[in-house]
Amino acid sequence: MSKKPNRLVHEKSPYLLQHAHNPVDWFPWGTEAFQKAQKEDKIILLSIGYSTCHWCHVMERESFEDDSTAEVLNRDFVCIKLDREERPDIDKIYMDALHAMGTQGGWPLNMFLTPKKEPILGGTYFPPENRYGKRSFKEVLRLVSDAWKNQRGELISAAEDLTNYLRDNETRTNEGKVPGTEIIDRNFERYLQVYDKEFFGFKTNTANKFPPSMALSFLVEYSLRKNEPRALEMAFNTAYAMKFGGIYDQVGGGICRYATDHEWLVPHFEKMLYDNSLFVEALSSLYKATGDSFFLDIILEIVTYIRRDMTLEFGGIASAEDADSEGEEGKFYLWKHTEFIFLVPEEEIQGFWNVTEEGNFEHQNILNLYWKGKNPFVEGILFKPEFIEKLERAKVKLLAERSQRIRPLRDDKVLTSWNCLWIRALLSAYEVSGQKEYLADAKKVYEFLTKYLIAEDGAILRRYRDGEAKYFGTLSDYAEFLWVSFRLFQLDENLEAYQKGKKSLEYLFSHFASVAGPFYESYHGNEDLIVRTIEGYDGVEPSGNSTILHLFHLLHSLGYKEKDLLSKANSIFAYFLPELTQNSLSYPSMISAFQKFQYPSKEVLVVYKDKDAKEVESIRNQLGKLKDPNLVWLVLEETKAKVLAPELELLMGRSAGSGMAFYVCRNFTCELPKDNWEDALALIQQ
Repeated sequence: MSKKPNRLVHEKSPYLLQHAHNPVDWFPWGTEAFQKAQKEDKIILLSIGYSTCHWCHVMERESFEDDSTAEVLNRDFVCIKLDREERPDIDKIYMDALHAMGTQGGWPLNMFLTPKKEPILGGTYFPPENRYGKRSFKEVLRLVSDAWKNQRGELISAAEDLTNYLRDNETRTNEGKVPGTEIIDRNFERYLQVYDKEFFGFKTNTANKFPPSMALSFLVEYSLRKNEPRALEMAFNTAYAMKFGGIYDQVGGGICRYATDHEWLVPHFEKMLYDNSLFVEALSSLYKATGDSFFLDIILEIVTYIRRDMTLEFGGIASAEDADSEGEEGKFYLWKHTEFIFLVPEEEIQGFWNVTEEGNFEHQNILNLYWKGKNPFVEGILFKPEFIEKLERAKVKLLAERSQRIRPLRDDKVLTSWNCLWIRALLSAYEVSGQKEYLADAKKVYEFLTKYLIAEDGAILRRYRDGEAKYFGTLSDYAEFLWVSFRLFQLDENLEAYQKGKKSLEYLFSHFASVAGPFYESYHGNEDLIVRTIEGYDGVEPSGNSTILHLFHLLHSLGYKEKDLLSKANSIFAYFLPELTQNSLSYPSMISAFQKFQYPSKEVLVVYKDKDAKEVESIRNQLGKLKDPNLVWLVLEETKAKVLAPELELLMGRSAGSGMAFYVCRNFTCELPKDNWEDALALIQQ
């Protein structure tokens, strides 16, 4: 490896810093690179990845650290490295371009561009020699370079056509037709069709299984609304399978990126903050629906993992942990048989985690439980208290031993949307459990974000690392911050969060709105993008438009007067009508939001004065545990209710009466207030 640093040495991104000593003359995305490409009339190689990306590491070792490959790149191209997690707006454009070329996406994403940033052609991982049915990277470089010299006109024309296609695809009109309620049932039927009855989860991929946490949340709500036990069974069993599979870290807690098989056994070992956040949210829904403490136990394990390994000293949460350590994928998590039985001699624990001499992965052991032939939802899974105690003692020993190993790299940049997803998870866990430490954790992360990444005028920055806040926030950053701001107001009477959320909501309408209905992915002042994209796809995290829809439902239910939120929600649903009709499994969060809007809402307002904090907390906890998915509730001290009454219709004319008044409403038509919880609960449950 070259010891001479390139320009990336001045960057903050851990991914870019990984490449800072490559012999490739890398540029970060920016004006300098584009000016050089135009001045020297060279094609741009845009290479996009992220710090915990396994195949990014492989391609770096094979090609970007190779002097002969670097010589070709430096001679014939202007090379740009981009962290997709810092700039998902750029990644989205060129991933869409790759898909338009008929090529499957993934990372690293290597795209060749004209000096005007228009996509010519691209791919993902390129091997150093011809293999896997792929051309070698050097051959690709030669072919592209030759075509630029000899067929430039054709390349430029094709790149312009592709760019125009991307622009046209993002500016389609809204036909105004809102989906019908039948798409909800149809979505449930599709889950039934792809449900894996043997190993649980869903067979939507030929080889891998990704954590379907947003799907689980949809199914739980569907089961409650429709009294459909099959929906709850699919969600219940899938959560069990994920927890007991190799995809879950049995020793330290936390879920990995995906399983490379349908049995959930062999994971891709990287851990992402968003995966763990969404899983906690799904587990909270499952606990509310079933009362099974098993789900609370997993939540506590994941929260403990995030506190221990991912929380940074200044309050933010790190983005991810790598799959590799010491150059080997999964080495940190695997156990040799002799090593394990020395630490844990109890045969029943060895059997519980399927530890054998031959192992289940490269002659070592991925700890897991095997559930083939069982149905936890039907049969129930119980462990004796004395066995649980033995298991916990074994975990302590194994965790202590593992902590002596060389850890995988931790990507310690703080991303606004991902940190908000974690706040969102904590608030969901707090709502269903009443555990105040979850609320305290959420408020700490929120305080960090508002201190470093949220401006006074409501503008949001995306990334913080090493003292630097940078990059315009994307739609997801705004959507998730808005959601947790108003949820903090709902769950904790946090007026400061309400006001911050209101400012960012105004900023969103001013800088992200489109005439078609949905919101753009990027801020209107982003001048370095060739296309402003619109997205509704709920991939590894909810799309910004999906989260906005959940937010609009909450605010509409509270009677937010500033905007016609119902009309705006319907315009988003109408825009995505084709996707929700034809490909709803890829839009689980959006269809969950659609489901909320299709049923009569039930609003419960509790106004109090001069009441003991524990009494108020008790009412709030009982409301949070109610199973009705159509219920939106709010508990407010009387003076706060009066302050916000001009903005929230639900609060107009409401008082605490003699101490505490309960208002039970349906679509803003309210019963006479009750002065005790028992009478109010009877009304709520009618």
